[in-house]
Amino acid sequence: MKKLLVKICGLMREEDVDHCINSGADIVGFVVDYPVAVPWNLDIKRAGELIDHFRKKIEETGIKCECCIVSGGNIEKLSNLISVLKPDYIQLHYKEDEDTIIGLKKLHSIKIIKTVPEGCDDAKAFEKAGADILLVDARNAENAASSGCSLNEEFYKNVRASVDIPVMAAGGINPSNVKDIIDRLSPELIDIMTGVEESFGIKSQKKINDLMDNIKDYI
Repeated sequence: MKKLLVKICGLMREEDVDHCINSGADIVGFVVDYPVAVPWNLDIKRAGELIDHFRKKIEETGIKCECCIVSGGNIEKLSNLISVLKPDYIQLHYKEDEDTIIGLKKLHSIKIIKTVPEGCDDAKAFEKAGADILLVDARNAENAASSGCSLNEEFYKNVRASVDIPVMAAGGINPSNVKDIIDRLSPELIDIMTGVEESFGIKSQKKINDLMDNIKDYI
């Protein structure tokens, strides 16, 4: 099995950014200007402050970590977020189609994570459009503010079998179940948000530590 990559998302505080980097997370995620109300949403100004803090931290420490913005909407809006914030990744997590991926790839040198809505039978189309990573998540455009949703593992397996790019697993992953999920699915990447929170937007250092300790043999 290849090295497992870990994304911790929904960061809203500098101290949580620092702890995720120090703990060994590969990607930190910021929800920015999401189209519907969610507890983790940041405006572009606050997202910029946190991403600036992130960059200073990795420059000071030399720790390898990347940042991702999670958003949704039309190409013009998403392109502006990329231009201003300059993330390593953008995660398209609303109702974007293949044309959005194609359009953003023409405008920017950006890695794209595309959420595959449950029931989609043509995940390959997102790969062909230029997505770098696909995401199967229990949380989608219809239940974006929910917590505690569980990953549809059969759907994850179907998507994984249909494409040649990495597929990230998300939804209900926490320190207590992460090892079992990895053993069942062997994902290339996992994405955790509420599973390491004390409350919406407030990460638990203990839960992050426990998570990373429980998967130390995979990373």
